[in-house]
Amino acid sequence: MSSKDLYVAQDATYDLICVGFGPAQIATAIANFESPRPSNVIFLEQKPSFSWKASAHLLRSRMENAFIYDLATTRNPRSAFTYTSYLLAKDRLISFANSDRMEPLRIEFEDYLRWCADSFSEQVKYGHKVTSVIPERRNGVVKSWQVVVQDATGGTQTLRTKNFAFPAPASRDQKARSLINLNMEAGRRHVVSYDEYLGGRNALRGPREPRLDVAVVGSGSKTAEIIDDLLTCSNLGNITVVTENESLVPLQVLSKETTPPPPRLCSLWVKPSCEEQPALSDTSELLHKVYDRAYEKQVASKGQYALRIVLSRDASNTAEVIAQAGVVIAETPTETQLATDGLFDQVDALVLGCRQKSESLEEVQFKRGTVADDCRMWMLNAHSDEGRTLAKDIAIRTGEIARVVAASANSDPARREGDRAMVVSARI
Repeated sequence: MSSKDLYVAQDATYDLICVGFGPAQIATAIANFESPRPSNVIFLEQKPSFSWKASAHLLRSRMENAFIYDLATTRNPRSAFTYTSYLLAKDRLISFANSDRMEPLRIEFEDYLRWCADSFSEQVKYGHKVTSVIPERRNGVVKSWQVVVQDATGGTQTLRTKNFAFPAPASRDQKARSLINLNMEAGRRHVVSYDEYLGGRNALRGPREPRLDVAVVGSGSKTAEIIDDLLTCSNLGNITVVTENESLVPLQVLSKETTPPPPRLCSLWVKPSCEEQPALSDTSELLHKVYDRAYEKQVASKGQYALRIVLSRDASNTAEVIAQAGVVIAETPTETQLATDGLFDQVDALVLGCRQKSESLEEVQFKRGTVADDCRMWMLNAHSDEGRTLAKDIAIRTGEIARVVAASANSDPARREGDRAMVVSARI
């Protein structure tokens, strides 16, 4: 069935409608496919085709998790959609085993995701945007959801479902990102974004006299990778990093700075919020490499060239540091995962809150008596961090969704009556 055949009839009914088709949704498709009784599921993706990463990867960069935390292994090690099954299909299983690394290359893991996604092309409708979700009531209680969808031509149609899953919106931090908004236009500085650096990094690595000083401005996960890549080039001069991320700051006990750290509550009384994630996760190995290479650079140049990290939240304090660099590599803000403005306007009055079931899954809780028990909503989050990692429980949690949806579909009287008719016909 092609995309143009999607809307044969208005108000087509599905057991589950998923917004998007990223890693979490692919894992849902796999779990449903491997269910004893697969449900009628459709995935609506706004993008014209499958894509995962938000930007290019550095060569040889790897995932932060081991290969077993893929889309299926922790739920079903015998699945045909495990990472090892992908390697076997690509005739690279032995080579991967001989590499003695548990973490897949990111570029290869993205190909694995695409390999899985291609198996469900009939269930995915690319170029379709969900514009609103409308509760459908019977006897004053919401029994299903009407999902209004806009296709690539601008036409809108309505689908119906009892279960609805959508990506968890990215947390909207309204705090000013002063380091990203630095005024770096004056002087001789050449400003490039992280993505532009990845595309033209070789132009910076040639020999120069005097050596080229580089500044890196950013606090995200990609910052440490950029620093590590710059330190592999012996032709560069001083490398200065301006960041808000304290995990990038080296030991300073022996330095001249005597400013005491800000007081913090003991973690015994502080529970981590599900909305707050560390700026850098599982990067201790990478940071060790960064400081190891920085030390080698300083020793080899007899102290003439070094890595300097400036921790600052005030753009005015970093102007002088930036002015000394010939090239500035600046982080750019990432887009939110899903624009939900207006999407749930007619649902908001029903919502009581969200139940955090795991790292990757939240279930929307409704006010008592407003929504039927078998009418559900979930928020999925793969925590892919621009293609660096994947939530370790994604396979298990999407398997739970598949089981709940299957149980709901099997309890539907209309579904049971249709199945009974099919059995009678088969016996006749």
